[in-house]
Amino acid sequence: MKKNLRKVTVGLLFCSLFQVISAQDVNVDIATERNLMSKNISSKVNAEGSPYIDENFSSVRIAEQNNKIYVARYNAYNGELEVKLDKGKIIALDNNSDYEVTFTLTDKKYKTKTYITESGVSKRGFLVVLSENENHSLFKEERIKYYEKVEATSSYQQNKPAKFKKQDDLYYIQLGDVVTIMPQKKRDLLKAFPENSKKLKSYMKTNKLNPKHEDDLIKIADYLSTLK
Repeated sequence: MKKNLRKVTVGLLFCSLFQVISAQDVNVDIATERNLMSKNISSKVNAEGSPYIDENFSSVRIAEQNNKIYVARYNAYNGELEVKLDKGKIIALDNNSDYEVTFTLTDKKYKTKTYITESGVSKRGFLVVLSENENHSLFKEERIKYYEKVEATSSYQQNKPAKFKKQDDLYYIQLGDVVTIMPQKKRDLLKAFPENSKKLKSYMKTNKLNPKHEDDLIKIADYLSTLK
């Protein structure tokens, strides 16, 4: 019994040590406001849930800083990529500057882009890179929405607290210089590319692709980039 317990203890210690080493597989540079184009983070909003994709700070590689490693997290509600400075201060990277930020443990990459929203409005912010080559890029916009507190209108109801709630991601494609919405409904997708609608329809049918699925949408974007 003691022997088995000793094995379990050693195993747990090894796993813990492995996790620490994995989490610290790079040397982290202490960011300063002098070497990053930044701005103050938006004011904190008290509500249930979280405005972050992941509240924990993780190591990131910033291409524009000679691939130096910092620690950061993404606030999807404010659309801000937050970086922790020395002495614990937190700033947001200026999304009006060109940034390419990669989370080292997952290879998840964010880029600042100017893109056209569903409503036709030009917007600048951080998008997740899903696929890219010399002919195209496919991006994802992560969204979290804030819902205000709702007061009860009668004694039979309860107040609904303010909360953050994850929204469906939106997808954008870049073919050339313009980044536009990538529809996820088949009919809308075919309308968005009228000159290639027949080929695209045939390709999706042959390969049983559903644009509502991210992996399939990546394949569709890759195919569109091959068409003239």
